Amino acid sequence: MRRSARRKKTISVSKELGTYVLSTPVRYSVEHNIRSLTNLFNRLAARDHSSAEDLVGLAEEMSRRYFDGRLRPQSIRWVTNQNISRWASTTTSSGDIRVSHRLQAVPRWVLETVIVHELAHLQIGPHSKAFHELADRHPRQADAKHYLEGFSAGEQFSRG
Repeated sequence: MRRSARRKKTISVSKELGTYVLSTPVRYSVEHNIRSLTNLFNRLAARDHSSAEDLVGLAEEMSRRYFDGRLRPQSIRWVTNQNISRWASTTTSSGDIRVSHRLQAVPRWVLETVIVHELAHLQIGPHSKAFHELADRHPRQADAKHYLEGFSAGEQFSRG
């Protein structure tokens, strides 16, 4: 929760690094408004694309759209142990894809590009020219690269 002296009447909720942040006026009583806040957070959680089932469904959709359904991971899951410079990783021998929980806060199209990139690793392991031809099938791949560079810089700035 973030209390703001500038905020007088309204509240807002945003998602920062995978966590919901409630911004309120200084005098806002959470206890008095707990029921409406609970409903608000429940609605937000229902819209969130961060569930494990959604991740599996998104991988299936990306495989159908960009690889004719040929590239399917054995498993795909959210993890919290990815290196700070890594958004996702694939073990080509087992077909397992791990996606950093930090990506739960990004727009869907960014997550799509990361999944397409990891699906491409199921066919070609190293980052070769042939690999990039596969991975770049998502039309916003270049945009996502820039987005993630900025997102990463923002994370580093917030850590101090």
